[in-house]
Amino acid sequence: MRTDLDRGIYVCDYCGTEVRPPSESEGVLVTGDSHFACPLCHGKLADGALESVPLLYCPACHGMLISMNDFIPLLSLLRAHYTRFASFIAPRASDADRVLLCPRCNAQMDSHPYGGGGNVNVDSCESCESIWLDSGELRKIASAPDSEPPRRLILNPGTEATPRNS
Repeated sequence: MRTDLDRGIYVCDYCGTEVRPPSESEGVLVTGDSHFACPLCHGKLADGALESVPLLYCPACHGMLISMNDFIPLLSLLRAHYTRFASFIAPRASDADRVLLCPRCNAQMDSHPYGGGGNVNVDSCESCESIWLDSGELRKIASAPDSEPPRRLILNPGTEATPRNS
């Protein structure tokens, strides 16, 4: 069977059967094995997809490696599904002192606070243009309120509306 990432299913080219595999706890659709090792728990990373965005996923610790080019579009897709904001959760103190190696190029990843909402520390590899997120961090970022206050729009004289930030 081949993977149809756009629809999140497996398709048999011979008989046309379509199968939806179960998604992991983070909502990741695991599509196959990779030859990369998890930088956190050193288990084997799997090829996967979230909202049709390809990524590497660790079935053991639930971390994920996402291309920097795919990160913002993925956040936009995920934010469309959230209806309430996550409560404040402080980043784990151990994130600041740890050293992770990039699964793709084996270079030391930069650990730093994520500049947007969610109050998490992320690890990034500039040479591979990838971001490593620990379990739950993508959800925290996607469900965090926007950092800018909502703008007011004037619809008609005497009325105004607040646009919904995504």
